Amino acid sequence: MPTYEFECNTCGWHGLLKRPMSHCGEGYCPDCKEAVERTFTILSLPNAQSPKIDNHDFNHGLGVYDKGLGEVVCSRKHRREIMKRKGLHEVSKYDKDEFTKDPTITPPTYKEKVDQFDEAVNMVKTGEWKKGLTGRQVQEVENARSATKRGRSGGSSEKKEDTGAKVESRNPQRN
Repeated sequence: MPTYEFECNTCGWHGLLKRPMSHCGEGYCPDCKEAVERTFTILSLPNAQSPKIDNHDFNHGLGVYDKGLGEVVCSRKHRREIMKRKGLHEVSKYDKDEFTKDPTITPPTYKEKVDQFDEAVNMVKTGEWKKGLTGRQVQEVENARSATKRGRSGGSSEKKEDTGAKVESRNPQRN
């Protein structure tokens, strides 16, 4: 039996109904049971997609569980409603280029370099560089620092007292 496209003027329902060819212009709304009018849009064309009704991707309206949303989605409209409720935005294939293109990298200015250097010096002086590290990680860094100092001193067997990191603030040279 062929399918025809109908629209209800009473409740606004819009969809496809299977009707015999002899009664192709007659039908009743499945929601309000009123008479519906036959309409001609892209929906009635074979293999055409419409946002109002196209549930073949969603198990013919029964729904498919979407792992990303964590809910059962019954149609494209339902998916948009869920995403709106959760404050999400669907990225189309045209928007994807904005997210995947290589960002333009600009080298830091002289002032930014100086500020970054001064910030690093202050972090070493105050011990702020230790934040977020475990005691073992801090110990490894300090052991590597002391080994580097011993290597610079010529490898003498004398033990030097470690008085902590002494850092002098100096401006980087301009290129």
